[in-house]
Amino acid sequence: MDDVRSCSHPCLVGRREFLGAASLTALTLLQSACGDGQIGGTGPEEANGGTLVVTVAQFPPLASVGGVARVDGGRGTPVALVRTGATSFTALSLVCTHEGSTVNITGTGFLCPNHGARFSSAGVWQGGQVTTNLRSLPASYDVGAGTVSITR
Repeated sequence: MDDVRSCSHPCLVGRREFLGAASLTALTLLQSACGDGQIGGTGPEEANGGTLVVTVAQFPPLASVGGVARVDGGRGTPVALVRTGATSFTALSLVCTHEGSTVNITGTGFLCPNHGARFSSAGVWQGGQVTTNLRSLPASYDVGAGTVSITR
């Protein structure tokens, strides 16, 4: 049997060439997955002091009263924003107060996937595993800019 290292067949690729091509492919996939090539992409901005600045127009569910959207962009504390009026919003931490899991948004509020605690869209515990309400976060709406600033 011939030693592969000494083979000069044009279809065989050496280990260095293979690893180089695989690394380049992985980097290309990572860059395309990040949108515009910059890690983080677009979404809410993190201002100084842990304030999350959310552009309401970027979240279609927030166009109408009662709409709910996760607005943290996958960074830091998971946060939901609920439109409660024409110019009012409530921000809630999506960290379950029972065991620290991230709760999911449902059609009527929130649900902890780990133990079934249910919360209203206002973050009030409604059933399932007994726990406390979701933590409300300070939020202020800038009508002119169309942004909500949330302090985590």
